[in-house]
Amino acid sequence: MPGKRSEIRHKVTDVCVLGLDLAGSPRRPTGFCVLKGRGVSVGHLFDDEDIFETVGTAAPGVIAIDAPLALPAGRCCLRDTCACAGTSHFRVSDYELRRLGIRFFPITLGPMRQLTERGMHLKAALEGRGFAVIETYPGAAQDIWGIPRQRDIAGLRRGLSRFRLQGLSQSEHSPHVLDAVTCALVGKLYLAGNAWSIGSPDEVLMILPPLP
Repeated sequence: MPGKRSEIRHKVTDVCVLGLDLAGSPRRPTGFCVLKGRGVSVGHLFDDEDIFETVGTAAPGVIAIDAPLALPAGRCCLRDTCACAGTSHFRVSDYELRRLGIRFFPITLGPMRQLTERGMHLKAALEGRGFAVIETYPGAAQDIWGIPRQRDIAGLRRGLSRFRLQGLSQSEHSPHVLDAVTCALVGKLYLAGNAWSIGSPDEVLMILPPLP
C-alpha cells in the first residue's frame, strides 16, 4: 500500500457519473451511486435490467464498475478443464496492484469467477448501448486516499465525508453503496483527466486515483 496519504481533490463538473459495486449474482445487491457535481443518489440494484434502467435514466458520461472486466491475456475462459487454464491467473493490472502492496482477490478464485463473467457481460452490453465503461477497484482507491476499506464501515463513511458530497446519509452503512460512491468518485477523476491507469490495453486498464 502506498506509504503516504494523498490530498483528496476532485473537480466538480455537471457531467453525471455512475459507480457500480457489482455483485456476482443478481440475487445479491449491487450498490450504485449516481454522482453529478457534489450531489449523489445511491441505492441497491439486483438484476441486469435494473442496472440498464438506472443507466438509461442517469445517462452517465462514464460508468465505473468494481468488477474484473477482462480475462488475463491468453485465457479464453475461466474453466479449469480448458487448455487456457495453464496460462496466467493474473492480469497486468493485478501484478501492478501486488507490486504496490494493495490486496486484491485473483479473478480465478472461487466466487470471483462469477463476478468476472457478469462484469464482462455487463461491459459488453453497456458499451453496445453506447456508454463508456471503465474498471476500477474501490479498495485500491481507498488505500491510495488513505481512508479505511469497507471492513471499517464507520471509518470509510468518515473518509468519504471529506468529499463533501450532498445526499449521502451520515447513517449509510451499506458497504456496497460506499464502494459504489468510491467508484463514482474515481469515474469523475477519469472524466476530469486526473486519473491513473494501470494494466494493459490488451486486457483492460484499471482506473485509479493518482498516487501521491
